[in-house]
Amino acid sequence: MESMLRQMGQKYDQIRKQLALNIRAMRGRKGLSQEDLAFAAGLDRTYISQVERCVGNPSLKVLCSIAMVLEVDIQELFDAVADSALQALPPA
Repeated sequence: MESMLRQMGQKYDQIRKQLALNIRAMRGRKGLSQEDLAFAAGLDRTYISQVERCVGNPSLKVLCSIAMVLEVDIQELFDAVADSALQALPPA
């Protein structure tokens, strides 16, 4: 049981990191600052920062708002990031 819980925790951390990297990369490709994304999504800039640093735990509603502003399907927020996208990440 403990092993299974540890694996779930590791998978959760991987998903959060992937989500954070994707949001940051997609925001950068659109030329948006954290403040721009936050304003358009009806959120606070500090919350976007928390999500991008894996500190915040966004709700499904928040993820839908972010995806809409980034003009992507919500599933794309969870897709694997290519190495080239990681190199083009904007500053946090």
